[in-house]
Amino acid sequence: MKIFVGNVDGADTAPEELAALFAPYGTVMSCAVMKQFAFVHMRESAGALRAIEALHGHELRPGRALVVEMSRPRPLNTWKIFVGNVSAACTSQELRSLFERRGRVIECDVVKGMVPTGV
Repeated sequence: MKIFVGNVDGADTAPEELAALFAPYGTVMSCAVMKQFAFVHMRESAGALRAIEALHGHELRPGRALVVEMSRPRPLNTWKIFVGNVSAACTSQELRSLFERRGRVIECDVVKGMVPTGV
């Protein structure tokens, strides 16, 4: 079972720390931490559901309540687009409005302070 964990401080959270948080609920197969989110794979669905119920809203760091939910695949025939050099004053709604002129927008987030790698 793949679990999405949001509102993670990737710079300050090791995969081992997150895996240890989930371990009391079942077997953790793997854990990957990105910049602001993570994925935890658990062997048993019952343990994954218990972990989601118990850890959603848990503060791993003071003031950072985790978002813990079952991972959902991206809808088919959708694309994820990175837009760089966005003003710090730009909101997600403003960016969404700009792209909706060209088609349906499934999800739109403005991530503050992100620097792309490999560019």
